[in-house]
Amino acid sequence: MNCLLLLASLIGWSPAVGRATPLEYCDPDELDSPGPSGIPVLMYHHVSDPVNGYYGVSTHRFRTDLAQLDRAGFCLIGPDDIGNGLMTVPPDRRPVMLTFDDGWQDNFSFTRLPDGSWGTDPSCALAILEEYCEDNPDFGHGAVFFISWDKVPFGQEEFVAEKMNLLLDMGYTVGNHTFRHASFMRLPAAKWEEAVVRALQRFRSNLGIRTWTVDTLAYPGGMLPRGCDAEEILAEMQFDGRNAVTMGFLANGSVSSMASLLSSENGWFRLGRLDMSQYSVAELLRWSNLMQPEIREDLHDPLSRRILRLSSPSLRT
Repeated sequence: MNCLLLLASLIGWSPAVGRATPLEYCDPDELDSPGPSGIPVLMYHHVSDPVNGYYGVSTHRFRTDLAQLDRAGFCLIGPDDIGNGLMTVPPDRRPVMLTFDDGWQDNFSFTRLPDGSWGTDPSCALAILEEYCEDNPDFGHGAVFFISWDKVPFGQEEFVAEKMNLLLDMGYTVGNHTFRHASFMRLPAAKWEEAVVRALQRFRSNLGIRTWTVDTLAYPGGMLPRGCDAEEILAEMQFDGRNAVTMGFLANGSVSSMASLLSSENGWFRLGRLDMSQYSVAELLRWSNLMQPEIREDLHDPLSRRILRLSSPSLRT
């Protein structure tokens, strides 16, 4: 698969918003499994009308993506589902993970309701996803919201803690997108831990003890250097007596094979993602490595693990 050309586009300044690191693309990892075992991880940034910038999609496009994934037999999962061997994925479904990067307000916004109270804006990505999952329960439920602290998370400062806790209450995952959104391709490796841990300190001020759930990391700019022991550096990071990072997500236009997780500890830190402002569900379905549904001969047969229960970095220390 040819490398995607990066268009030179930087997101401009706006109130309480820092300049984001532009995404960088690299060649996807070669398939390393004889059978289909790929779990697609889809990446969104802005979801809004009108479309906001190069990395944005419209609300109609987002709804259409959800419907197409559903019709194609996918089921939403979170990072914990991978670690648990995908036991919660029905055998007639195949897993897909949704991720939202940066923590933009159009991902999760509150608005004034007619009675004067505050409620979730029905046009934000979270509300659209909740509505679709409620109407289509076979599609499952879940997503990861990766938050960077170079701006006010989700854009409304008075609601930062409430929104983060509400996401956890609703069964979503809150992930780390670092403190200042500086690309690890440019930031010296000696500074990576500071970028991760300072963000976790901010999470702790809003989530308290629940910060222990924030252990997934999306790399700003979407890339992680090779040849500098990057995986070892990430695996050794600690915060409050536990691993600061247990999974790391790229933005490399690739669907990672689960064989990369099962065969190497380093695979945990190079999970591929597809930028859905550049890809379509139709293009996703052309990947030959996508995990396929399995058929149970009897509906009363117990659900088995679709992949082996994985030994995550949090269990290796």
